[in-house]
Amino acid sequence: MTEIAVIGMAGRLPGADTLDEFWHNLLGGRDGISRTPAADLRGLVPDDLLDDPRWVGASGRLSRAFDFDAAFFRMSPKEALITDPQHRLLLSVVHDALEDACVVPERTAGTIGVFTGVGRNRHEELVRGVLAANGEAVDELALEVGNDKDHSATKVAYRLGLCGPAITVQSACSTGLVALHQAGQSLGGYECDVAVVAAATMRLPDQFGYLYLAGGIGSPDGYCRPFSTRASGTVSGDGVVSVVLKRLDDARADGDRIYAVVRGSAVNNDGAKSGYAMVSAEAQERVIRDALLFAEVDAEQIGAVEAHGSGTPLGDAVEWAALSAVYGGQRPAFVGSVKSSIGHVREVSGLAGFVRMVRSVHHGRIPPTLHVGTPAQAVGRGSGLQLARVARDWADTDLRRGAISSFGLGGTNVHVIVEQPPLPADRETDGAAPSLVLVSASSAAAADRTATAWRAAVTAGRMSPAEAADVSQFGRRQRRYRRFGIGHDGAELAAELDDGTGHTHDAVPASEVCFVFPGVGDHYPGMCGGLAELLPGFADLVERYLSVCSDHAGRDLRGILRAPAAGARRTGAAVDLRRLVDGRRTQDPALTDPVAVHAALFSVQLALARSLRAIGVQPAAVTGHSLGELAAAASANMFSDDDALRIVVARAALVAAQPEGVMLAVSLPRTQAEELTGPGVWLAAVNSPRSCVLAGERPAVMAVADRLDQQGMPGRLLPARHAFHTPMLDDAGRQLAELLADIPIAAPDVAMIANLTGTWSTDEIRLPGYWHRQLTAPVLFSDALRTAAERCGVLLEIGPGQLRTLVAQARAELGGTAVVATVRREYQNDSDAAVLLRALGRLWQTGTEPDWQALRPGRPPKRVSAPPTATDDRSVYIAEGWTLVAPAGSMVAAPVAPAGPPTAAQRPATATADEDPDELRTVLAGLWREILGVADLGPAADFFELGGDSMMSVRLLAGIERTVGVRVPATVAFEASSLEGMAKHVGAWRDGNTAR
Repeated sequence: MTEIAVIGMAGRLPGADTLDEFWHNLLGGRDGISRTPAADLRGLVPDDLLDDPRWVGASGRLSRAFDFDAAFFRMSPKEALITDPQHRLLLSVVHDALEDACVVPERTAGTIGVFTGVGRNRHEELVRGVLAANGEAVDELALEVGNDKDHSATKVAYRLGLCGPAITVQSACSTGLVALHQAGQSLGGYECDVAVVAAATMRLPDQFGYLYLAGGIGSPDGYCRPFSTRASGTVSGDGVVSVVLKRLDDARADGDRIYAVVRGSAVNNDGAKSGYAMVSAEAQERVIRDALLFAEVDAEQIGAVEAHGSGTPLGDAVEWAALSAVYGGQRPAFVGSVKSSIGHVREVSGLAGFVRMVRSVHHGRIPPTLHVGTPAQAVGRGSGLQLARVARDWADTDLRRGAISSFGLGGTNVHVIVEQPPLPADRETDGAAPSLVLVSASSAAAADRTATAWRAAVTAGRMSPAEAADVSQFGRRQRRYRRFGIGHDGAELAAELDDGTGHTHDAVPASEVCFVFPGVGDHYPGMCGGLAELLPGFADLVERYLSVCSDHAGRDLRGILRAPAAGARRTGAAVDLRRLVDGRRTQDPALTDPVAVHAALFSVQLALARSLRAIGVQPAAVTGHSLGELAAAASANMFSDDDALRIVVARAALVAAQPEGVMLAVSLPRTQAEELTGPGVWLAAVNSPRSCVLAGERPAVMAVADRLDQQGMPGRLLPARHAFHTPMLDDAGRQLAELLADIPIAAPDVAMIANLTGTWSTDEIRLPGYWHRQLTAPVLFSDALRTAAERCGVLLEIGPGQLRTLVAQARAELGGTAVVATVRREYQNDSDAAVLLRALGRLWQTGTEPDWQALRPGRPPKRVSAPPTATDDRSVYIAEGWTLVAPAGSMVAAPVAPAGPPTAAQRPATATADEDPDELRTVLAGLWREILGVADLGPAADFFELGGDSMMSVRLLAGIERTVGVRVPATVAFEASSLEGMAKHVGAWRDGNTAR
């Protein structure tokens, strides 16, 4: 026996859009059947039926049954319209069940199998009628794939990327539960590692009631009363349910949330009997005993049974007899049937009952069976069986175990044994560190709706921020439109998801990242101290680097990082205005020691860069400002770490030995700043189009500062005791070059942008003389940022700095380049962890995928239920003589006007050999509209992005030959998949062949 865990569920059933709603309806005794007076059905049901006194306006209907997001599943509108709504429901609900299980197919180790079944309806016939009415050709293969039962499972596997066995199961009313049995067998035999089970039934043409016929299966009054003296038939309904299964040992090892455990199951058939529709108590008893035997469970251990409960006198009596024979012992066992609440949902009924029992053993509540009144005479027989007519708690036993039966027309019987799940691990509580929650969808509007649903979930406490972060990072496919939120607790996270702090961003195509390393000037005591627990390995690297630096310096250089940080105060304000205006107020001696400052900042930057690369954030380029360029070079592996640390300490010591100077930041463009240079004053840096730094001898620079102040353009003295990037450091630069002559300098392993030129580095950067001039010549940082932005869509600041300010000043040149800080500024009222998580969120938004598991080594992610990803549904409806593709929810209870025949622009045109390219593009556009069902087509429209596939490609090639008059090879037609490109290549082929 292999125990199977139920790790995910989703579904839509009469009266319930979700399984949570379904469960609440069951416990509350709410009936999901729609009962509509005949007067309200005029126009939906033929008048001759409504006028018949036998008409019963009862039906188990689904809301939004025809709503579907074709693009979400890579389907064209035309293909979606041709596809049986049952298949569409399967796709939507299987997707939601996988999300509920936190299973992402492309990230799942092992294979995922799918076992499905669907009902019978007239959808294919309706499609044929509409195509004929519109004068469209019938594609037999497309109709078969879109509607035949054979393709329900394989279509799900194809659209969702499931590579295990894909099996369609059909056994009439027991289809869903037989599919679950087959999935359990497949898991037990290691044919797959995860199994998806699903069934869907949708009656077409759309049903709003039925004509009661004496002796038929339909109830005369629209109520289904299992095991009642008034049981006289059922009410048909529509529905779809999917569950996700995994071997219990695997589920526990993976940290899955487990709804219940399937102990075992069995399937048999009645065999020969007096009639095909008859039932057999002996066969039912046999399948129950076989299931108990396989599950290694005694009948006395079963506390509740979800019966097939057809609501017919004969069926109920036979079933009760079989149940009594097995479960009629001394221990009370409660019997119920989901059909009393939702009617008979045919192929889905077994799975609906399964969900009812799974929720029951999970929550410890037994829902009532409705509309019973006086129990049937047979119900009193069997001392241990009781009909559950009111909601009740399970008996106080060691383990809650229940059973489910489902019997198919024709005699295929199935019985399943389930038990309550193992005790779950303690829920993760909100801690000191914030959580990063990622939300994505296939459109910006859908991302917003998804964020709204997640906000409601964390606000209601259905998941903690830590749980939400785990589900979003590990249990969801990362889609194109992205937003995120950061929160220490539910309220903070909900507020961020509400106000769109993360904004919704289109992540396709992914943006390349440039690591940008700031120079000295924005360091502060205790910087990055809050990253120790968040970023694996970071603290160890910083400690090691500073230890090496201390050895080289001959004294402990770790004071600046050991000092307490100024602290982020969670006051609700983004910044501490006093610290922002006053600047650095601390008199920490470490801040005045240039060797300590250089060593600390360099160690933090290099450790941060190494740690980010270790979690999957890889730069396409690097650059840096002053000391930051040396950090960039080290991060690009031009030096070994030990050599780089030796160079940093020596460089700082050499600078400290030079005559002191002063540096002045001025808000001027380069040309005006250069006019201020002269004896003792040099241009030291060009940071942006309107921000430069002058440096030199103190009297000369201060004279310039006084002059600017008198002109109303005050400058800002920088906390530097030396005139970096001026000839005043020539001696230090010369000695540094001498040191570098004995150190190996490799070529950077990523593209690097040089300070001296502001352009891509050449082999010159490997020469010691470059680093001499790097200390004495201006830093062309503005040019470097412009060069980086030409290639990279993201500038990632590694360490504390002013990159966002500088880029904002150069916005006209840098365009939409994203600027992302990884370290908080001293005056920011935010934690180190929150700033870095926000940086990772922004990177994720732009298409970079960090390795989230690397951020939590050794800790498996929590898996809990979270709202599914929202889709952009449209009502896709086809009926006799008309079709509808309209906003979601359009089909309420009213018909729509017939769609007229296609317009001239929508019909394929007839082409001739001497057409010009524009005319040929019009011809192809007509063919695309016919095949894909897309109305608006621009020149850049892409055949495959609009849902085209290989079968449609064959139709397109045939259409081109028919309309253009030349057989065009597929390699020519699809050399480009855009409309304009295809027209170009087809036209060239046509002209070359017709000319001969």
